Amino acid sequence: MSSEFPSTSGLSNGRQWSALPLDGAPIEWSIDPQKGYIQGPLELEFMRGQKLSLILEEGQQALLVHEGQLQAVYLDGAHYLEIGCGQRQIDPSCQLIFLALNEPLRLRWPRSEPLRWGPTADQSVIGSCSLVIEWPGRFFGTFLQGQQHPDPEFIERLINQIVSGLFAEHLGGGPAGEGTPLANELQARLTRITPSDLNEDLNACGLSCTHLAVYTATPPIEDDMSQHTTSDATVT
Repeated sequence: MSSEFPSTSGLSNGRQWSALPLDGAPIEWSIDPQKGYIQGPLELEFMRGQKLSLILEEGQQALLVHEGQLQAVYLDGAHYLEIGCGQRQIDPSCQLIFLALNEPLRLRWPRSEPLRWGPTADQSVIGSCSLVIEWPGRFFGTFLQGQQHPDPEFIERLINQIVSGLFAEHLGGGPAGEGTPLANELQARLTRITPSDLNEDLNACGLSCTHLAVYTATPPIEDDMSQHTTSDATVT
């Protein structure tokens, strides 16, 4: 048996890995959703000759990867995997990557860090967006393939860039666009953007938008005028 411990980035199930079961009982494995929405990889080499009892709760998925290629997707439920080189066994050189999406992936754009969809300050929006992984195979191919140790923060930045590009398409005013609309026109365009509009492109990445609430980072002109009018009236 290899003396190396498995790679357990973001993983935690409370087991002391220095002692594997000797009675042939399966190794129980579950994931903690509090450890992040992408966890792993879990190297299976150290489990050679062992049985793995993989318990996935609703909203949790496990991706079986071999030499950088996706081999299988395990959805919520109990899965019993035999690790070895025989028929109907899981090759010990495989890895498991876990997706813990008990809660949607939420992108938030506060006024201090707006979502910029163009090069200028007025080409930005504030608000939030909720995403779920609908197609794990597409998600793997877009964000995980080729990464030995997936970085959730890096992947979230990539997703944020994709969403930013979609806003640029819908709002115009990119580097080769039609120019930035005024704040009141921009807000009108924002109210017409729905999750389904984003999903036309997000689905190709394995993602689906379930909630969208966005606003102009710069208030419309009439809002500024209203504030000034209120202020002047108060002073008077």
